[in-house]
Amino acid sequence: MQAQPGKQATAGRFSGKRWRMLYLIFASALSLFAADWLLWRCTGWPVRDLADIRQSGRLRVLLSYDPIDYFIYRGEPMGYSYELARSFARALDVPLEVVVVRDLNNQIPLLTSKKSDIVARLMTITPASEREARFSNPLDSTRQVLVQRRPNGGSAMKLVRRLDQLDGKTVYVHRNSASYSRLAEIMETKNISIDLAPVEGSLSTSELIGKVSDGTFDYAAVDENIASTHTALFSNIDIRTTLSARLPLAWAVRKNSPELLEALNRWLKKIKRSGELAIIRDKYYNNLYRFKKHATHAFYSNQAGTISPYDQLLKKQARIIDWDWRLLAALVYEESQFDAGAVSWAGAIGLMQLMPSTGASFKARNLFDPAQNLRAGAEHIRFVDREWREIEDRSMRLKFILASYNVGSGHVRDARKLASKYGAKPDVWEGNVEKYLALKSQRRYYNDPVTSYGYCNGPVAVRYTRNILDRYRLYREVIPK
Repeated sequence: MQAQPGKQATAGRFSGKRWRMLYLIFASALSLFAADWLLWRCTGWPVRDLADIRQSGRLRVLLSYDPIDYFIYRGEPMGYSYELARSFARALDVPLEVVVVRDLNNQIPLLTSKKSDIVARLMTITPASEREARFSNPLDSTRQVLVQRRPNGGSAMKLVRRLDQLDGKTVYVHRNSASYSRLAEIMETKNISIDLAPVEGSLSTSELIGKVSDGTFDYAAVDENIASTHTALFSNIDIRTTLSARLPLAWAVRKNSPELLEALNRWLKKIKRSGELAIIRDKYYNNLYRFKKHATHAFYSNQAGTISPYDQLLKKQARIIDWDWRLLAALVYEESQFDAGAVSWAGAIGLMQLMPSTGASFKARNLFDPAQNLRAGAEHIRFVDREWREIEDRSMRLKFILASYNVGSGHVRDARKLASKYGAKPDVWEGNVEKYLALKSQRRYYNDPVTSYGYCNGPVAVRYTRNILDRYRLYREVIPK
């Protein structure tokens, strides 16, 4: 039967529209691909956005190790940027991995090479920095200030109060900082000559301020928010000479991480509204007494690479069992927070929370004595290590040892049997044995015929193991071996 001419024409018009629409969709997709390709070609930046971070199971944040951003105090990681980064990682429901920047001039290269996902330091947003990275919504704002010593009675040095008084002066500054750019601008607009002396990126802002205080340098230019806290440490410095107007401070992400940036801004909006951001800021920036207390404490890790009052005992016992002493310290912190007098509800005692029967088996008569407790605990670890010699990979065996220290080897062996029964790998911890140890808190699994030791609070043991390994990673980043 012959088609009706009208309908045939309509079908033809529809087909043409459809092809034009498909063409437009294809062209749009191609242009987006081309833009991404050009970004990759021009920047050389590998792609690692939010989905990749979640798939990898780690949010890697770059922090500087100093008395404000990130530090270890009495064995516990702390700091303004650290607490915020930990909060964001929890919001994403992924573990946090800290990457410590050793060179402040190397922040963006570490970001673009995928060694970190976020520069979680308060960076000043300037036109130059925006060419290198994308920035979150501001967390705060600051000005650049001149750090100088107050004249003492016998000093002929006068305070600089006007910008033109910087003519002929040497000012020490980090090269890739807003202060460096601002001083260069001042030279041009004021027609003066300032000797800009770039400092090594390994010199922290805190150390730079300290060099002005001790007379090594006469002048330095830094962010006001950092300088103001350090007046508590260095009573002879003056920071009242401002060099710039207020500029926003934010975190940086790679230019090709739009989903991460969007999630970061959503989280920032939430913590601003809830007051969490203000609370953390007050804790580290507005409490000068607290800042001075932790920054000068013997167990603030910047002082001498110390973690606890028991570092020498930890090092001695760690050598005996062939452990990194920082790993043993991480375990002790998880057990007792370095409280030698701690007693648990179950009767576990001291630094390593040993039961009296365990202490007795290793000839420890007084578990409140740190030396005896650590010796007995280390011997117990060596005993557990021998129980797991069948796990040949040492780094993998460590996870079985830690879990066994917490809940006993029997429960971990039950978890291995469950893993074998349900098709998982009995010699692999992550995603395999740890999964079934966590499931041993459920009746179906602790009553399974292959198990022998009954109920176990497996989720606690899994979290215990993860906490120790995470803290050990943090200690390794900042505490000398």
